[in-house]
Amino acid sequence: MNNNLKDLFESKEKFLLGIELVTTRGIAQQKNSQGVISFADELAKDNTLNWISITDNAGGNPMFAPDYLGKRIMENGKHTIIHIACKDFNRNGLESMAWKYASEGFNNLLALSGDYPIDGYNNIAQPVFDIDSVGLLKMLEDMNNGLNIKGRKPGTVVTLDKTDFYLGCAVSPFKTSEAEQVMQYEKLKYKIKAGAKFIVPQLGYNIRKSHELLTYLRENNLNVPVFGNIYKLSPVVAGIFNKGMIPGCVVSDDLLARIDKEKQAEDKGKKFFIDYAAKQYAAFKGMGYSGAYLGGVAKYDDFAEILEKAEEYKSHDWRDFVPELTSPLKNEFYFYSLNKENQLSDAENKNSRLVDYKKSFYSKHVSFGYRFSRLVHSLAFGYKAPLFKPLKFRFKILEGKGFRGWRNFCYFHERMTKAAIFSCKDCGDCSLPDITYLCPESQCAKNQRNGPCGGSFLDKCEVTKNGKYCIWVKAYSRNKYFNKDKECLLQRPVVIKNNELQDTSGWANCFLLRDHNAYKTKE
Repeated sequence: MNNNLKDLFESKEKFLLGIELVTTRGIAQQKNSQGVISFADELAKDNTLNWISITDNAGGNPMFAPDYLGKRIMENGKHTIIHIACKDFNRNGLESMAWKYASEGFNNLLALSGDYPIDGYNNIAQPVFDIDSVGLLKMLEDMNNGLNIKGRKPGTVVTLDKTDFYLGCAVSPFKTSEAEQVMQYEKLKYKIKAGAKFIVPQLGYNIRKSHELLTYLRENNLNVPVFGNIYKLSPVVAGIFNKGMIPGCVVSDDLLARIDKEKQAEDKGKKFFIDYAAKQYAAFKGMGYSGAYLGGVAKYDDFAEILEKAEEYKSHDWRDFVPELTSPLKNEFYFYSLNKENQLSDAENKNSRLVDYKKSFYSKHVSFGYRFSRLVHSLAFGYKAPLFKPLKFRFKILEGKGFRGWRNFCYFHERMTKAAIFSCKDCGDCSLPDITYLCPESQCAKNQRNGPCGGSFLDKCEVTKNGKYCIWVKAYSRNKYFNKDKECLLQRPVVIKNNELQDTSGWANCFLLRDHNAYKTKE
């Protein structure tokens, strides 16, 4: 079968339905795995279902690879989407996996940065994050266009056969602060530019936020299919989401309190959870989503019950469900103001915090060190800075054979200075100017150079246990303090770190135009 979902997703003829399957740890033949395999077999026979999506080590746990289940599903005549994440493989491993998927007919890929590992053989696995989701999208799109690689003869280039990937991405509309939310939307535009053709948002239970995402896409002319994420809750899972234990999954205190009441029922709240999911389905369909993406379902009977209940709600006005489906977090930020008539987003009005700019609100992350770094950059490291050409000449001289001692002396002092001020890891391909002088190698657990991952919670990093702010939250605040809304942090080419520059002088690489920022000299 032709497994490419492009025509189906972009036809806009009907409201589509996909479901997410999470694989298990261990061999597929064991008892623990048979439940998900039997469930997949049942789903593959269901004509109401358009595709089945299979996760890649979901939640940071090791599980059997998604293509095993994918082959079985495709053999049964159903479309698949395979998740591909950056946490467990470097760029070579990801490219190798992509060639494997292309060869086996898995053309629909959901490109993700991935959840930070929480488990592994004999303790937690060391994550990779050699590239991020934007870099992965760019690589896969380059493969679609015919990847150029080095030929066997020096100086030659070989263009490989084109792949036919249909690429998706994630975004979180459920962030609490302006910095988190705006950066999520800016990164979404970045992902679409890099090659994403469809969107599966992360999880939340605030329909106004879901409507806001749709409003943002329309306002920015981003005509990309987007699927409403519906996860059938349970009391235990709701509690886990509420505590922020699963990155990108949000349940408010109010919704949790309601669930605590519902679970006292004889059926432990099952009827409520089925009904809630069905109402979400009706709302996503009514507001104009391309389809629904259903998760949290492990039995075919539950899947069928949700669809049966959703069918009952076809005769209802989905707007009647808005109050019940709106469960915001405390002090949650909205990109758009409230439309009081329908209690959703007002496409004509931005949030007043975005419009009424006040420097005092963003000054928390503007340190003396940042001000000093801006000054030094404007004098020396900017490509139009007054000292750039003299320093370029100096570093060019230091590259000579007779200056090894001076070169090492300068490099030593550079390392000491940058380590003290920026906690520099000496990558040699510096992204400090890209992220308001915050080092992604030392200050971001996932080394995110192309915008934030979706896992931050209440402005804080999902990984660090000491309450560190996400560097992209700090970067947004710093950038807006000086630039207001004039300059987006992601209006630049995708950054993929040049690992050949590791343990070399970042200053020399800057002045001699060897790092990724050299493109600016052509602007």
